[in-house]
Amino acid sequence: MNILHLDENHPLLITQFAELGHINHEDYTSNKAEIEAKIHNYDGFIIRSRFKIDAEFLAKATNLKFIGRVGAGLENIDCEFAAAQGIKLISAPEGNRNAVGEHALGMLLSLFNKLNKADREVRDGKWLREANRGVELDGQTVGIIGYGNMGKAFAKKLRGFDIEVLFHDLKDGIGDENATQVSLSELQKHATVLSLHTPQTPLTKNMINKEFIEAFLHNFWFINTAR
Repeated sequence: MNILHLDENHPLLITQFAELGHINHEDYTSNKAEIEAKIHNYDGFIIRSRFKIDAEFLAKATNLKFIGRVGAGLENIDCEFAAAQGIKLISAPEGNRNAVGEHALGMLLSLFNKLNKADREVRDGKWLREANRGVELDGQTVGIIGYGNMGKAFAKKLRGFDIEVLFHDLKDGIGDENATQVSLSELQKHATVLSLHTPQTPLTKNMINKEFIEAFLHNFWFINTAR
């Protein structure tokens, strides 16, 4: 197969395609119109987030058999049109789950301990000890919305703290030793920390609005590593 690489990735990807007998082409600079003009020559392409793969683009990819997205989400691709054209979509939803889990924990601890604020002030010669006293994570209730690869990774990172971890997800029966599954209203009743780990879909877009926030019983810290 002829495979077009539209974003630079680990060289192992190209090496292994070649070892399987496929022909690799790399184009990391052409604009979308230029790629559209030649995409019919390819059986597949690899992309991260260079540009949106819409129906107009896919209609010109008359020989396309697959799209490989080096990343977790497929929101930059018209998935319905691709499926109608018989194009297989491949992503790597588990690829960066550990990094996201660690990053979310780092963000939370930075917020609780005012690390960024205090760092900026100290660099400016200010020592505001009382104003920068932190909040301890122990005793908090962390609510997670979206318990896929990313949400589960974050919950696992929280195991060393003396806290309660709750989660809400559209799928039932996916609780584990790291978090308890509850309804959204139950999560909003108890959570003092909210971490969002959802894909971007019609159901999740603009989900965090005034009505959603006001439904929480407690003021809460908000971490967003979602799409």
